[in-house]
Amino acid sequence: MLRTTIQRGKAVAVAALSVLLAACGGGGGGGDEVLVPPPASQAVANALASAAASPANDSSTNSSAPFAVLQSAGVPAMTIGSPAKVNFAVFSDGKPLTGLTTANVRFALAKLVPGTNGEPDQWVSYISRTETATPGVGPNGSPVLASARQATTDPQPAAPATPQLAFHAEGYYTYTFSTDVKDPSKTQGVVFEPGRTHRVAIQLSYANTAGETVRANPYFDFTVDARGNSVAVTDPSRTRKMTDVASCNSCHEKLALHGGGRVDTQFCVMCHNPGTTDANSGHNLNLATMVHKIHAGQRLKKSFGEDYTIWGYRDEKLSFAEVGFPQDLRNCTKCHSGANAATPQGDNWKTRASREACLTCHDSKPGSFWFTQHTFFNQGRDPNAPATLLPNSECARCHAPGSTVAPERVHFNQTEAGAAKYKMNIESASWDAASNKVTVKYFLSDPAHGEAAYNLVTSECTAAPVACSADTKFGNLRLLVAYNSLADQPAGTTEFTSYNNGGRNASVSAYAGTNDGSNHYTATISLPTPSATHVISGTARIATIGQVREAALEAQSIADPRPEAIPRTLLNVAVQHTSREFALTGTLLPRRTVVSSEKCNACHAALGTTTGSNSKTETFHDGGRNTVEACVVCHDPNRVSSTVMTNGLDLNESFQFKRMIHGIHGNSKRSFPFTHGNKVVGTFNKDGSSATGGAPLAGDVVNYAAEVQWPGVGINCNACHVNNSHLVDKGTVGSVVKKPANEADPQKWLVISPKAASCTACHDSAKAIGHVTSFGNGAFGEKTQAASMVTTEICADCHASGGFKGVDIVHGQK
Repeated sequence: MLRTTIQRGKAVAVAALSVLLAACGGGGGGGDEVLVPPPASQAVANALASAAASPANDSSTNSSAPFAVLQSAGVPAMTIGSPAKVNFAVFSDGKPLTGLTTANVRFALAKLVPGTNGEPDQWVSYISRTETATPGVGPNGSPVLASARQATTDPQPAAPATPQLAFHAEGYYTYTFSTDVKDPSKTQGVVFEPGRTHRVAIQLSYANTAGETVRANPYFDFTVDARGNSVAVTDPSRTRKMTDVASCNSCHEKLALHGGGRVDTQFCVMCHNPGTTDANSGHNLNLATMVHKIHAGQRLKKSFGEDYTIWGYRDEKLSFAEVGFPQDLRNCTKCHSGANAATPQGDNWKTRASREACLTCHDSKPGSFWFTQHTFFNQGRDPNAPATLLPNSECARCHAPGSTVAPERVHFNQTEAGAAKYKMNIESASWDAASNKVTVKYFLSDPAHGEAAYNLVTSECTAAPVACSADTKFGNLRLLVAYNSLADQPAGTTEFTSYNNGGRNASVSAYAGTNDGSNHYTATISLPTPSATHVISGTARIATIGQVREAALEAQSIADPRPEAIPRTLLNVAVQHTSREFALTGTLLPRRTVVSSEKCNACHAALGTTTGSNSKTETFHDGGRNTVEACVVCHDPNRVSSTVMTNGLDLNESFQFKRMIHGIHGNSKRSFPFTHGNKVVGTFNKDGSSATGGAPLAGDVVNYAAEVQWPGVGINCNACHVNNSHLVDKGTVGSVVKKPANEADPQKWLVISPKAASCTACHDSAKAIGHVTSFGNGAFGEKTQAASMVTTEICADCHASGGFKGVDIVHGQK
């Protein structure tokens, strides 16, 4: 508090100040001095009104303004006494929000205890409860622990009946905690330490003027002065922010847990710290441990036999054995990066190795490589202690920055990192009708070295004639051509249909082109001879695919460049691929852009290259297809599986790109799972067992229903689509689901009509299929392609944007 001298003669002013002092808990000094109180009520009201007028301070998006504005206006955001009180404002629709009750808020309060001797820093909650395990609930039918401590929020169920939330006319609230945080007997032994960094956070829920429910977790980091008032922590090194919820939301859309109210990782860590344990499973629910294990769940189960399971609210069993991280688990920077100003401790994973983090992904069972290796290191310290009890000081010592096993070095992901060196470029493409050949000019460049062009015929290829192979460095790189190939395909829309209609061989290996002497190449691609069932028309696309084969580099090395691993093995490295369109007939009419590879890569990092299992066998097409521009070349409307639909209809499944991607990602909405290689019908549980008593899925079947669950909280179609392309399906060709025996004419193949093919990829119930074929005038396997292309679907009569059942409305879009 600032001090000022006030003359004794100004009694009126002193009296007025004394009223404000009493209201704010202030006190006077001796002699001629008194403490100046917080600004006058009108000044606080003005500060709040001004802040509320700025959209940047809206509480739906700004996590600090509810506290920081008051703190700056002289009203401490937090006062630690017996009891503790928190002052906060909520800004919504340009003004301070009124009318909140305790039903709208819950509060967490914790201190940050710095780690010593290798231990991680940790938040320690002042508010806890004791969970008593339910008999018969836990692994093998019994809980691991009889009871366990769990951090929680205030108010608790036994909170006092007296009002705890008060609104001030200036536009802010004061909440009085029911837990006396200064009394260790009320905090399960947690001692109040005013000099530590503290955090107060709100689980906040309210309705804005549009009637939408807003859920936010505002928080404030502070220390406590001698008077018990909060002092804002402005030094980033004095807090702990390891991950930014924006990173989570790039996949999850909006992280929303515990009924949807916990939406920020800075709130999550206040309860999910080493002081919280699930009594039923015995698992510590520290956020680093829990989140790592959840995202590694599929790998832990498949590779190590560990089914990571916890029991949640009302003893709900939550197994994460089918959760697969959609990219490589070594991509730590997806969630943790010190380069992000919001996460000043984001690089801790590089410098502070710990059991809590590392043993979440690495198999540590006796007999495993990790256990055996670390038992050896443990012998000189404590030969009787299991390797899993190595202290964190040993983790930090061995895995120190600059060592060969520093986390940043051993998490090297060569498959994706190598893409910085390889970029395919298409300089031109043209078609000569007389020779029926496409001529393409291209080169592979090194973006890391001024786009220098590579010689695609490497030393391991044999002499003339050139004979590179799949195991030579650039032998996998190819260029594919696709175009409109159906005889009566509607004009005015480009829809590639050639690859699965005789055009599969319209491709060339990149190394087979003619080098002009500067490592720029020219190649020709022969198209199929036109026929009654295969025409060459419209706009074509040439797309590059494939990966580079490199010698695996040593992960445990401090040398740059890294040396080759011994024994020498080859692995696939991603390439930055490209595509180009050119006219075959008529004017250039580019295919519509529906989704983007960049949006896919927000979750997948490098589409198709690696998975959470870190295994090439679990990638698709060996990782060689990493752009949606190439996917639609092969996965065209004629792409049909050889196995049956799981719904029991006598139809094969379509693997057209749009239907396949919706089917895989939309399995949680489906009645019957979209699978790969399925030979049985019926509904199936996540583990592949039949839900209706039928035969289980065969061992070689990829059960997308189990292995892929859309991580978003809603149906945000724009998470993948660009320019609202989901609102109108502009496809003109049906998705093939049956090829009658010995029928080579694609016009006579049975199809799902274009719009129906998109919708029923997720909405696959008998009722939904009946709806699209009756009300929508669509087809579901009962019409030929020829009939479908001359039949108009009337879905837009009801489902056009703005309609009473518009796609934008039923999918929750704004």
